Amino acid sequence: MATLQIEPELPVPITPELSLSGWRREICVELLGDGRARVFLRNVEGSSLRAAERQRATLFHRLDPRLADVAGCVAAVRTELERLVDGARRTQPTRDNLYSTVEYDRAVWDRVQQGIDRWARRAIARG
Repeated sequence: MATLQIEPELPVPITPELSLSGWRREICVELLGDGRARVFLRNVEGSSLRAAERQRATLFHRLDPRLADVAGCVAAVRTELERLVDGARRTQPTRDNLYSTVEYDRAVWDRVQQGIDRWARRAIARG
């Protein structure tokens, strides 16, 4: 069974002005291996680079900047998130694969992202 470490610290709010200048909020899942993961929110200026994040074994999904309930988000997608974490494996980069330090089921990650999007739409509607 997966162990999820949910980071309660929230990044500073993204104001509309910051949003217009390129700042984004992402929910991140750092796959630590051995059925463990760290889940946290972060603010980034511009888009994250997928290859750089995969070197750190971090998957990310863009969120509306108004959303800050990481525990509620995790609760909404817990089953698929645990399936993702349980199946993920840390690997050493090889000549054939220099950029990825983690193997994971992409279909499960897609379902996690879809669940996050459904949760976000409901959270904003309740607003």
